[in-house]
Amino acid sequence: MKIKSLALATAMVFSSGLALADSYQAEIGADYTDVDGGDGAFGIHGEFHFNPVQTRNHPLAEAAFLEQSSNVYAAADNDFDVLTVGGELYVPDTMFYAGARVARTDFNGSDDTTLYATLGLTPVDGLLVTTEFNDDGYDANVQAKYVTALGGGNYVNLEGEYRDSDFDDYLSLGADFYFTRTLSVGAAFADRFGTDEFTLRARNFFTDEVSGQVAFTDSDGNNRIMIGGAIRF
Repeated sequence: MKIKSLALATAMVFSSGLALADSYQAEIGADYTDVDGGDGAFGIHGEFHFNPVQTRNHPLAEAAFLEQSSNVYAAADNDFDVLTVGGELYVPDTMFYAGARVARTDFNGSDDTTLYATLGLTPVDGLLVTTEFNDDGYDANVQAKYVTALGGGNYVNLEGEYRDSDFDDYLSLGADFYFTRTLSVGAAFADRFGTDEFTLRARNFFTDEVSGQVAFTDSDGNNRIMIGGAIRF
């Protein structure tokens, strides 16, 4: 059953998109992650943009980022054991970015709530560089994301993150290639405090409102398959 479900989701992700609208203001989505040798977990997320996000001439998955769209969002992951609420602000007519979020985790009956603040710069179109603080202090960290057109209707998204924590270093690198405005295929590597992870992923917009995605992660501890979908309005 799991193999059939994955095959169906993969076929849907790679199917071609239909006619596209020019803007949206909110998105909600859900996903399911199947863990090899463990239990699966559901997650949901939603975001609301203060102004309509213009999608024309952008890869659809990156439209809000490229438009520097300020927003609020919420997510519930790992069967609601991880709850996050936050917001992003691109200061108008400047290169400054600010973000804030609160995350609550509930594992094995132990609750923990952490506050985060993010500061960043957008020095050129399509590039955001940030660093993050939390209520325990600051460990050196930097995140970067860059989206650009390659010509011929193709685009690329490049992402990276580095954290120097008291426990161990964290490093992640990822890239997504957009064959069209609707379809992307990508890969990522993460060294999660000594545990290596490799991920292959794909996302496709079937219409202007509906998208699906699938990802496979191979790590030192287990393998995971994620299937998800989202709708915009």
